[in-house]
Amino acid sequence: MPNDGDYFGPEEVFEHFMNITTLKHPSRDEAHPEDGNEDEVRRYVASCANSIDNIEKPIFYDEGATDAGKRVIVVRRKGSGDFSQAPYVTLQAHMDMVCFPKNDIFPLKVFEYDLKGDKWIKAGDPDSVNDPTKGTTLGADDGIGVATALALLKDEKLKEYPLECFFTVQEENDMGGAEHFDKSLLLGRKYINLDAENVTTIFYGCAGGSDFSFSGNVERDEMETGFTVLRVSISGLRGGHSGVDINKGRLNAIKGIAEVLINLNERTACRDNGGISSFDLRLISMQRDEQAKMNSIPSSASAVVAIPRNMKESFENALATQCEAIKSLYQPEEDKFSWQVCWQGEVQAKPLSRASTDALLCLLCRIPHGVFRMIPENVKLVETSSNLASIEIGNDIAVIRGSNRSSNDSHMTALKNILDNIGACFNYAVKYTDGYPAWQPNENSPLLAIAKEVYQGKYPQYDATVIHAGLECSQVVAKYGSDIDCISIGPTIVNPHSGGERLKAVTVQQFYDAVTQILHSIFGKK
Repeated sequence: MPNDGDYFGPEEVFEHFMNITTLKHPSRDEAHPEDGNEDEVRRYVASCANSIDNIEKPIFYDEGATDAGKRVIVVRRKGSGDFSQAPYVTLQAHMDMVCFPKNDIFPLKVFEYDLKGDKWIKAGDPDSVNDPTKGTTLGADDGIGVATALALLKDEKLKEYPLECFFTVQEENDMGGAEHFDKSLLLGRKYINLDAENVTTIFYGCAGGSDFSFSGNVERDEMETGFTVLRVSISGLRGGHSGVDINKGRLNAIKGIAEVLINLNERTACRDNGGISSFDLRLISMQRDEQAKMNSIPSSASAVVAIPRNMKESFENALATQCEAIKSLYQPEEDKFSWQVCWQGEVQAKPLSRASTDALLCLLCRIPHGVFRMIPENVKLVETSSNLASIEIGNDIAVIRGSNRSSNDSHMTALKNILDNIGACFNYAVKYTDGYPAWQPNENSPLLAIAKEVYQGKYPQYDATVIHAGLECSQVVAKYGSDIDCISIGPTIVNPHSGGERLKAVTVQQFYDAVTQILHSIFGKK
């Protein structure tokens, strides 16, 4: 149990996790490596492993590696006694995290608070407790998994069991570590991923996914006499994980601001606009205001626009009316929705032409965001979805990025066909990353049967299901095929990938105990 001043137990997990929250570890982006690097946590993991007496040497750790597949870490502890010849069981967690609202949030400010009789752990300022749009990510996804694996390696009650701990990188970006590591590295064939986010749920399948981009030419004209420039922003949205939160009725900030502007633009507004004024609007720029991540729903966005100077007050009133209408549609989920208009004065940037303005706003409204299809056999589970994640408007090119997820290859193809057709209509080129495969569930998994027996004893109302999110199990199963047997479990984490991320304290000990019991069952020791 935790000591006084500890937020949760076991103490070894708590200490590792708190140490990790002080270390910079945003997910590395191969295109922009300067923006993310897990090396501080990589060094910490290697150092901890080297300090454990019975760990096999050498540890598979390359200090200078830049290739994702060589930046993973593998730590093994041989079995002893009756288990000296037993096969390894692999425990896996990823060392990177989503950093919201920016990468520079370390060391994290971690605190504990009570909510409806339960203790929760959060990061950021304490005033973010009552406002889920404030605060920072906590990094429990997957700092708790890393801390748990390190603690299990040192657990005296498990010291006879042969354990293999696999620590990966870039999970939150492109799963590069899990995709590109050398297949010969792992010896275990029972594989427990420690990256799930509900303590009463066992996952044994997940969606696949890939990122997409739209890129097309835009034209700019000189600023016309009599026009003024305004910055319009919406913020305070909940955002969240683009997989597990995609069906929760949350507004995408980019879609929201595009809808507002299309209704205020006299050339694109509805014929019956409810009496709301429309304007000769010219778009100058638009962006997501927090750091863009493909796997998070935008919670704030802004646009700089030019309108006739004598229409400024009327524009502000019409904007407020539009925003109020949109806010009412997303209640109670978006109760913190807010907007702002700021006069920018004389701006030298050239606005987009009227044709480019209209086309780009219409394109943003046509690109899908949200649930595309539910699983027919279980209408509570999302099968296919899309997340519109970012927009950048350069001098002559606009680029829109997002991500698709699906557990059904045919419907993923259908979604891509829709995007291709939209791109063709607007003369935008559409491209896709290779992405990651779906992890198809194996109902006959021996490891799943063991986990179900353990969870039945701990949680009579437990669930075993698939998740509409990417898990590294998909890459591992793709690499090893039927030779490997996987499940994914974890403590309870709410609102990952957003400033509202929080960890239910008591579930860390429960999760640790569940992993321990599963290991005992695997090795036949009660």
